[in-house]
Amino acid sequence: MLRYTAMALVFLACGGTGAVLTRSLHLRVRELELCLQMITSVRAKLQFSRPPLDRMLAQLCGQSAHPAFLPRCLERMRAGTAFPEAWRSAVESHSPALREEDRRQIALLGNLLGAGDAAGQREALSLQETLLTAQLEQVRALRDARGKTYFTLGILVGLTLMILFM
Repeated sequence: MLRYTAMALVFLACGGTGAVLTRSLHLRVRELELCLQMITSVRAKLQFSRPPLDRMLAQLCGQSAHPAFLPRCLERMRAGTAFPEAWRSAVESHSPALREEDRRQIALLGNLLGAGDAAGQREALSLQETLLTAQLEQVRALRDARGKTYFTLGILVGLTLMILFM
């Protein structure tokens, strides 16, 4: 009986590992999509209403869907940290779904926002949006190519180990 329980646990661990890897790809895509929506919204606000940076971030945080790091950035700004530093530290510490290359790309936005006139910021955001869109397409392709594979491979490895131990 103990042997079967151990084999079931091995199977569940392998299948669970595949499921976690698949889920991490989905979360990464979702977080990048939210970042792109945020950039689009910021560009629109800079074009039409031009609110102060803290009020603009508060409005973005008030939306139902926003990047995970945005509330932390607003918290740090309200605590007195300069915006670029608050943005960078929030992106680095509160975006678990993103990889290092994603974080570097998004951290660059902190240097653009609030620096220069609205037209210059919109142009810089447009360029960053293009770069982030290309990165998102690569991650989507990775998710589509490997997402199901990770899950299936986890199940198959679990089954193989069960068969070998029987």
